[in-house]
Amino acid sequence: MSHATPEADEAACTRDSLACQSRLYAEYGRGNRAAVFEALAEDVDWRSVGPAQVPWSGSYAGPDGVRSYFERLDSAVQVLRYEVERTVAQGEWVTALVRVRVRFPATGVERDFAAANVMRLRDGRILEFREFFDTAGALEAMQGPQAA
Repeated sequence: MSHATPEADEAACTRDSLACQSRLYAEYGRGNRAAVFEALAEDVDWRSVGPAQVPWSGSYAGPDGVRSYFERLDSAVQVLRYEVERTVAQGEWVTALVRVRVRFPATGVERDFAAANVMRLRDGRILEFREFFDTAGALEAMQGPQAA
């Protein structure tokens, strides 16, 4: 009888997490948010780290909270391009370094941002999500071209 080692279990978990993350980001990049919503765990903990002045910053609980996050994001920015530059994974955790180009409709300012997204995945479900980005740059862009 063969038993998997802890290292083999973690390697399999890492492969599963990377495959799920890759699929979700590809769908998101195509504008298919439904795929993201379908992958949310019922008790998902979603956070966009930043000050209250950034409309989508904050903590969101459960699928309804994540929908609220996207509503707030959509009210402030239009995502023009979203691409993953690199991923780093271990077990359930995957970190994606991304480049995002957005337009702030209220000011007309377009900006490129680097961001880091950290997700914890299990059985094809998003358990946790953390977004880190240039919040100072976002605040400047929301103030208009004179600040950019």
